[in-house]
Amino acid sequence: MWTFSNMIKRWDIIITLFLVLLSFLPIIIFSYQQAEKTNAEGNGEPQTVAVISVNNEEVRRITLTGNTETEVFDIFTDDGDYNTIEVRGESIRIKGANCYDQVCVQFGFLSRPGETAVCLPHKLVLEIQSTAGENIDDMIISS
Repeated sequence: MWTFSNMIKRWDIIITLFLVLLSFLPIIIFSYQQAEKTNAEGNGEPQTVAVISVNNEEVRRITLTGNTETEVFDIFTDDGDYNTIEVRGESIRIKGANCYDQVCVQFGFLSRPGETAVCLPHKLVLEIQSTAGENIDDMIISS
């Protein structure tokens, strides 16, 4: 009769431990990159900006840093479709849309650089960016 300890070999344990340790590598790399980005932003006054684009064309750019007002406006596409955008203080969201699935509305408020809300039926992208240390060459854009 085989027992569990007879089935496991020394190299099985070594390989398993190696793979578990290797699985933490993305967290380490991401933390290091975020720390460098934070240090670079500390050198200047970073601005948080919301960029709204439809069909890969920038429609509007809104500075969120220091904003205290509330604003609601609509973005219309060529097809007559619309998305209602709400800016409240230093955060922004897609408040409503006439698309069938309403997934874009469920993203909620965005306020940190890197956050994105997308309405696929209308090809609308709402992205939060930081103006500190902008380097267009570092962006990865896929279509």
